[in-house]
Parts: sequence; structure tokens; C-alpha cells
Amino acid sequence: MKLFKGSAKSKVIAALFITVEALLVLLGIFFVLTSRYYQALGCLLWGAILYYLFCINPLSLLHHQPFLTTDERKTKRENIITTAVCTLLILACILPMGAAPAYNGEFPQHRNQYELLARSMKNGHIYIEYDDVDPILEQINPYDPVQRLEAGASYYSDNAYYKGHYYMYFGVVPVILLYLPYLIITGQDLTTYHGTQVFAAFAIIGIFLLFRQLAKKYFPTMSFIMLLSLSTAFATICVYFSVGTPALYCTATTSGVCMVVWSFYFFIRAVYLTSAEKRWKRVILASLGSLFGALAFGCRPTAALANLIIIPLFIEYLRTELPDSGSKKKIMQLAGRICIIAMPYVIVGLLLMLYNYCRFEDPFEFGQAYQLTAFDQSQYGNFFENFSTVRTVNGLLYNFIGFTPIIGEFPYVYYNSVFVNFPILLIGFAVFSESARKKANEYKMRSFLMVLFILPILITVMQIAWAPGNGSAERYRMDIYCIMTLFAFLVIGFLGETIPNAKRGIWGTVICLLCLEVMMICPLFLLFPDDYNYTDWYPEALSVWRRIIMLH
Repeated sequence: MKLFKGSAKSKVIAALFITVEALLVLLGIFFVLTSRYYQALGCLLWGAILYYLFCINPLSLLHHQPFLTTDERKTKRENIITTAVCTLLILACILPMGAAPAYNGEFPQHRNQYELLARSMKNGHIYIEYDDVDPILEQINPYDPVQRLEAGASYYSDNAYYKGHYYMYFGVVPVILLYLPYLIITGQDLTTYHGTQVFAAFAIIGIFLLFRQLAKKYFPTMSFIMLLSLSTAFATICVYFSVGTPALYCTATTSGVCMVVWSFYFFIRAVYLTSAEKRWKRVILASLGSLFGALAFGCRPTAALANLIIIPLFIEYLRTELPDSGSKKKIMQLAGRICIIAMPYVIVGLLLMLYNYCRFEDPFEFGQAYQLTAFDQSQYGNFFENFSTVRTVNGLLYNFIGFTPIIGEFPYVYYNSVFVNFPILLIGFAVFSESARKKANEYKMRSFLMVLFILPILITVMQIAWAPGNGSAERYRMDIYCIMTLFAFLVIGFLGETIPNAKRGIWGTVICLLCLEVMMICPLFLLFPDDYNYTDWYPEALSVWRRIIMLH
């Protein structure tokens, strides 16, 4: 395929690329002949990165070829490439999840609560069947870590405890959707991290499909290479943290992300991507959006706050659905359709409230107040009692712009704040530019974008008030990454539609380079020894990866 115009600059770039690639090939052969296979693998890795850089340089025709085309052969080829990249990304994310013994079931410790609750439900109750409940817990405040230590009480950390029984603190929806059916069908436990693999895979698929649908509708000039790069990078941002520590905490968060992504997908298709004439198709799509949005509350409540996007979507839906005549019959028909759309929220909400009441005699208590952890969370009270202006401001600054110094040993980096980790998300602030505002107004998406802009701030404030510490751990940021990536994708798309053809190559190169930064830094984050992950368990693996990446 021809990548460049036949200019002198293009020929120079191609010559440089061929020279460097040839040197890498020769170096790789040398490493193989000298039995230095890790370094040879590194040559292959850097060769792939170099080829990507070659494809995305400003003179590449790939930036000037929209992915929308009437050429069926080209469309089929692009579909095959997209499917292949999506599949490879899924494999790259889910296969390493089984590496660390602390998470793969080899040493389950307390990381198998989903499996235990599935067994309990199969046996007809909702408390976890621990047979060694320490009676001392009933004689003290079991939620106070100091009292537990002084009394010498034994307990299962990160479980909820209430009136002599342990309960799973994390949401029950993954158990209902995966773990319990698997146990009933096979008679075997589904190891917890396998659930995380399933949810991560479907979240990635949902992001690829959503971005493609949005690009087809609103960004006709977006190039295929940009769409593919953004889909890959943003899907990675949303799920990458679960790769290193895939059981328990990340099972809850990844399942919540998965539900939110598919809720976005169906709601956006219903409101923006389906014509008002197809009323019942819109109802079906919106009902599916409601179902996945409601299920998110039973996975991870803070992630489920993303459901607030239904406010601008509902307003836009009403704008297109309200009958011109205002007749009573048409208004009643519209009201009936709205009731159908809202029904999943009502049904799932009532079931979750019943589940909470059966456990804690409070329909609105998900178990946080009764969690046995390093903090006495029973003393937290409600949101307004916990709210502190100073703590909230510090938490927001740390979460979005805080910087962790570069460490002196490989992999040299540790988790930073949102915008330091992933500078590409900063492009979202261009929503306030005149060109982006005009496009947003043209497509009736201004309110939708504003809610997407506010939601990460709101969710972070809630995390700071409810969670121990500053509420800004990297796993908490998974709640907001799926929102911020959708927001950034829309803003990038709107800006791209206003870029002059003469500057389209530079624009495409900048975006693709920022996507490459995501794909390079996420593996480095995961290589940092932390929380019983693979390199924490096997520190010697760091030297292997260092030899691969550094060719040393």
C-alpha cells in the first residue's frame, strides 16, 4: 500500500526508516546467534514501534484517508484489521492476569470472595460460609482496627461483618452474571480473576464499537489510523490497571467499567445514532442502556455515578420524541415508552435494595460501613459529615495533576495523576474552544459534553469523602477513565473536523504519538512491583523485561 506522496521529504523519511529497520534486523540476528534471545525480542518490539512511527509521520497519506469509504474492499480490509487489533489487545490484557500467584487462585487468601458468595448462594443464603468466625468480634467494635489488634481477634480483611456473619463487600452482580451460573453448570468454582478477564474483554469490545459508531456518524474525515489508535489507547487506559491485580478489587471495578461502557454504547446509539422515526428501536436500545447502567450499581456504585449522563440524553430524547401536535394520546404513548426505558432501573434498584436490607437491615447500605479494613469505616457517617474542603481540594489536585518523582531503577515510573499518566486526556479541555463548541452545538451534544466534563470531578469528590486516605489510588481512577476517554474522543473528533487539510498530517501525528505514549507507559506501570503483582512476587522478572526493553 502506498503510504506517501512521491516528494523528496517522503523519500528521505523512507530511506531513514529502511536503514534503521535494517540495523535492527542485523542486531536481532546478532542477538539470536549469540543466544541473547531476550534482546532479540526487544529488537522485534522496537522494530514494531519504529514501523508505527513511520506510518504516522506527518507526510503519511494515512492521515488523509478517511475510514469512511464506499470502497467495499477497503472497508472489509479495515474491519479485518480492527478485529485483529481488538483481539490482540484483549489477549495482551487478559493473558497476563493469570501470572501472579496471589491472584490466579494458587494462593487465594481473601481474594476469592466472588467464588465463596457463589457457593453460599447455591446453598441458599447470602452470607459467606466461613466456619471460623471469631466470637471476640461480637465483644468489641469489630470495625476498629486498634480494638481488633488489642483483643487479638482473628478476622477476614476486606469482608463486611454484621451480627456474626461475613458478607461480601463488593457488588453482587458479577456473582449473578458469571460466578453462580458457572458453579451451577460445571460444579466448579470460577476462579475470581477469570471474571475480570471476561469483563475486561467485553469493555474493550464495547469501546471499539462505540468509537466506531460515533466516528461514522460525526467524524467523516477521521482517518482509519487515528480511529484505530484512539480505540486501542483509550481501551487500554480503561482496563490496564486490572491486568496486574485482577482479583477482588479490580473484579469489582472492571465489571463496573464494563457495564458503564455498554450503557454508554446503547444510550448514545438510542439518542444520537438512531433516527427519531425508529421509535421502538430507540426504546429497545435505551432499555438496554438502562439495564447495563442499573447493573453497574451492583458492581461498583462510584463507577455507576456515570449514569448521570442520562440527564442530558433524556432531555435530547424528549426534544426529538415530543409530538408536534401535543395530543393527549401521543403524550401518553411517549410516557409509556419512557416507563419501559426506566423499568430496568426500577427492577434492578429494588432487587439491590432488598439484597442490602437482607444483609444489613438497610436498603441503602452496600457494606462499606461494616468493612473490616485498616480504617474504622463505621465512623464515616454520610457524605456531608465526611466532606472536608481542604481534603477535597488536595485530593482533586493529587488525582488530576499530582506528580510522583521518577524512580532510579527500572521501570523508572510509578502511577501519577490522571493528566501526568495520560497527557492525551488534556485535549478534553479544548471543549471550550470556539471550533469544538460550534461542532458540539451543531450535533446537539453541548450539554452531554458538559456532564462528561463534570462527572470525573464529582466521582472523585465522592471517592475522597467515602474512601480511606485521599481516595485517589490508581484503581479508583478506573471509575473515571472510561468517562474521560469518551469525552476526549469526542473533543478530538470535533477538533479534527475543523483542521485544514494542509495541517491534517501534523494533527494526526500528534494524536497518534499521544496514543503511542499510552501504549508504552501502561506496561511500565504494570512492571512496577506493587500489591502482590507479578513483579512483586517474582522480582527477578524485572531484569528480564529490562533486557528486552533496554536491549541490554
